[in-house]
Amino acid sequence: MLDLRIVGGVVVSDGHFRPADVGVEGEIISEVVSPGGLGPARDEIDATGHLVIPGAIDAHFHCRAPSNPERATFESDSRAAAASGVTTLFEMPISNPPCSTPEAFQLRRSIAESESLVDFALYSGAGFTDPARAEAMAECGSIGFKLFTHRPPPERMVEFEGLWAGAPEQIYECLRAVGATGLRCAVHAESQQFLELFRNETDRFGNPSRPPMVEAAAVGLVATIARDLDLSAHIVHITSRLAMEEVKAAQSLGVDLSAESCPHYLLLDESAIPKFGNFVKVGPPIRPAEDVAYLWEALRDGSLSVVASDHAPFTPEEKAAADFASAGQGIPSLEMLVPSMIDAGLTGKIPLELAVEVMTANPARLYGIYPRKGTISPGSEADLVLIDPEADRIVRTSEFLARSGGSALAYDGMSLKGRVVTTLCRGATIFDRGQVIDQNRGRLVSPTG
Repeated sequence: MLDLRIVGGVVVSDGHFRPADVGVEGEIISEVVSPGGLGPARDEIDATGHLVIPGAIDAHFHCRAPSNPERATFESDSRAAAASGVTTLFEMPISNPPCSTPEAFQLRRSIAESESLVDFALYSGAGFTDPARAEAMAECGSIGFKLFTHRPPPERMVEFEGLWAGAPEQIYECLRAVGATGLRCAVHAESQQFLELFRNETDRFGNPSRPPMVEAAAVGLVATIARDLDLSAHIVHITSRLAMEEVKAAQSLGVDLSAESCPHYLLLDESAIPKFGNFVKVGPPIRPAEDVAYLWEALRDGSLSVVASDHAPFTPEEKAAADFASAGQGIPSLEMLVPSMIDAGLTGKIPLELAVEVMTANPARLYGIYPRKGTISPGSEADLVLIDPEADRIVRTSEFLARSGGSALAYDGMSLKGRVVTTLCRGATIFDRGQVIDQNRGRLVSPTG
């Protein structure tokens, strides 16, 4: 007898959708069959009129605890994940201490295991040139590596130790060290040299200038290094046509270079800056509308293959108190990831099956956890989300569960199609019809093999 059957829904997974029933035994999907084809089960979820999608994988998430728990903790923001259809969080290594040593990795793991409602993975920093250190981080279970190609703010140097390299030759040596592990390296691509060049210039809003050239130059450098070393790299939070064209050029040459963008770069353009100021300060910055349109084109043609939240929480008080130049960079976008992509699929911006794939199967494949995660298939873990496609929703950040959700002001009032109804993580219901079921069950996810 099955433990659970989910019947009557439309399964959207791996680029396809079809009416199907899903059978679950323990933590694993055991059957995906035509409607009415399942045997008896101890429990049943009626998914009539709903979409059933794989639990989303947020491949770009920041938690601030234990150094800044007022901004976020694994407990607080994994609740936000559960309520918004995210069942796996990939935490970036910025922390105090930063996740660039085996000791720090184990500390991050123990914190997440003690608090998280959803599964999680941990990136290692990549700002070092010792292959043995890279191998040690891979053996800890890192999902991949993360490298910043520019110097961090002076007041945050401790958080970034072992995470960055600014000179081209240093970037090359870091990527060579971590590339030897076979794990993908995610790169925050902004050129230190061009940041310095534009340091004393301002944009049309009077803020410090950070034009697309800063981003595109770093993407081109990383692409060339990846081609030379034959390694896998991933450009995070792409914002501009200029940078995206560098990605496409590398892909056309056979370079294993993938790219992601984020809800704030897809839903907002630079016209939001005068209205929301510090609350939309991100790095790289929000771009003009024509760049936003090009990102949607890149999603449609597949060159931009991942959408992730880059959930980077600062409290509303912190955001409001600073001037633009010194304000923290980041928007808490976790609770907009699934809603924004489902809306895009239901309203025809991109095909629905693609909208699901960019936050499920695609990141799972890139980081070596497919088909364990990211798909509704027999043998996969039962991470499942039920969506009501007929529901209309007005975004109210006052309802966000993330601890710094109030800093997501720019999303307030947006109208979205579709609503998350139920979320399951490895067969257990963790959110249902407005209620988070608080049970700490998060488990470390590492690349298969």
